[in-house]
Amino acid sequence: MDPIACPFPPYEYGRCGCGGFFETRFVEVRMTVNDEQVVLQEIPQGACPDCGSRVYKAEVLELIETIMAGELPRAAAATTSG
Repeated sequence: MDPIACPFPPYEYGRCGCGGFFETRFVEVRMTVNDEQVVLQEIPQGACPDCGSRVYKAEVLELIETIMAGELPRAAAATTSG
């Protein structure tokens, strides 16, 4: 399967529990769905440079969970169908 680009905006993540501030990064997430390797690109993640903690926004986790359940989101299906 071709990588799925997930167009999310940069988010504000605020302050980490350690006192630092989360910085926005865009990461690649790899998973196996129905015995097939799936690669999600440009997934926004909050990363604390002080303690290394990582966080995601709820809508991002919902997308990942949808894909893990074997369902392709409509926007991604439109971009991968060729």
